[in-house]
Amino acid sequence: MKLRERFVLKSKEDEAKEIRLRRTLTLTVLFSAVVVPLLNDGVLYTLIEYTASDVAAAVLNLILRYIVVFTRYACVFVSFASVITSILHYGYKDFKTPHMILFAGSFVTFIAARFGSWVFCYEHGLINTEAADVVSVSFEYFCLAAADIIKNAVLIVIFCRFANKVRTGKTTYVIPDREYPEKPGAKEFFKSAFSSKKPFLKLSAFAAGVQALFEITVNFVTVTVFQLIADGLPETGLDYAALLSGYALIIPLCAAGAAVCVLLCSFFSRKKPRAK
Repeated sequence: MKLRERFVLKSKEDEAKEIRLRRTLTLTVLFSAVVVPLLNDGVLYTLIEYTASDVAAAVLNLILRYIVVFTRYACVFVSFASVITSILHYGYKDFKTPHMILFAGSFVTFIAARFGSWVFCYEHGLINTEAADVVSVSFEYFCLAAADIIKNAVLIVIFCRFANKVRTGKTTYVIPDREYPEKPGAKEFFKSAFSSKKPFLKLSAFAAGVQALFEITVNFVTVTVFQLIADGLPETGLDYAALLSGYALIIPLCAAGAAVCVLLCSFFSRKKPRAK
C-alpha cells in the first residue's frame, strides 16, 4: 500500500455498491460510445440519405439531421463523464474497461457506423460518386478514427495526471465521495456538482474545449477545404454564412455537453460508498 493511500475497511454492502457503480460506468460508456453511435451514425444517417431527395420528407430530413448531430455530442460527453468518474475514483490501472470501450467506440463510430452507412448508401445509389472515391473516403474515415483515438488518449492522460494530484493532495480539489449530503435536494445537487472544490467542472470544461477544437478541425479539413476548392473564396455575406454554418453549433453544443458531463459525474460519484 502506498503511504498516501488510506486503509478503508469495506462492508459487504459497500463492496456491492462498488460493483454496481463499476457496472453502471461500464454500461454507460458501452451504450454512449458503441451502441447508440451505431444506431445514430449508421441507421439514422442512412435514413437521412433516403429522405434527402424526397421533397415530401424535407421536414423529416431536417429533423433527423439535427437529431443525429445532438445525439453525437450527447454520446461524446456521456462517455467522458463515465471515464472521468472512473479515473477519479479508481485510477487508470485498477479499472481500464471504460477507457478501452471509449477507444473501441472511435472505430465503431467512424468505421462501422459512418463509413458503413456511406458504403451502404453508395451501393444503393443514394450517393453519386466515382468508384475510385471509395478508397479516398475509406482513408478519410480511418484517419478520423485514428485522430479521435489520439484525442481521447490525450484527454485520458490529462485526466489521470490531474486525478493523481487530487488523490495525493497536491491541489485544493477534493475527491468527490468524501463530502456531500446523503440525499440532497435538486438545489443542493446542482450546487454540489458545480462546486469549485470538486474537479468535475474543470475536467468537463477542459474536455469540452478539446472536443470543440477537434470538431472545428475535422469540419475544416473534411468540409470547408473541399468546399473552398470547389467553389472558391466566398464573395458575399451569404456565401460566408453558408461556409460558416457548419461551425455554428459546435461551441454551444460543447458547452451544453460540459454541463451534462458535470452533472453525470456528480450523479455517478454519489453511487460510490462514502469514505469512512
